[in-house]
Amino acid sequence: MLLSIDGTFLVQILNFILFWVLLNYLFIRPVRRSIDARQQYIAQLYRQADDLAAQAAQARAQAQAILDAARRQTQETMRRAAAEAAAQAHEIERRAAEDAAAAVQLAHATVAAERAAALEKQQAFVEELARSMVRRATGAERAA
Repeated sequence: MLLSIDGTFLVQILNFILFWVLLNYLFIRPVRRSIDARQQYIAQLYRQADDLAAQAAQARAQAQAILDAARRQTQETMRRAAAEAAAQAHEIERRAAEDAAAAVQLAHATVAAERAAALEKQQAFVEELARSMVRRATGAERAA
């Protein structure tokens, strides 16, 4: 028999078991605990990163909602301002047309009054001129 079981073999098995227990107690178990702790720490960091990513997405959504509301408000303000400006422009045009019509009426009245005054002033001259022309035409002036 190639393998004989004697006291050395039993000591070797006992030595191996003792070595395995000491190795497990001094090295494998602490390393396993360190690895587990490190994995838990990494998992915790991943959870925190996921939570922060969700918060960031929520903040981006809120920011987008705020920007959309601001855009809508700006467009509404611009629309109201344009409508108000158009109304003011129409009012200015209406007033200008009224002022122009009043100025034209005043000018017509002034021209009519001046024409009437000029005709009145010239009436005596025209009558004298007409008499003079009638006299010349009838020869009354030759006789005189």
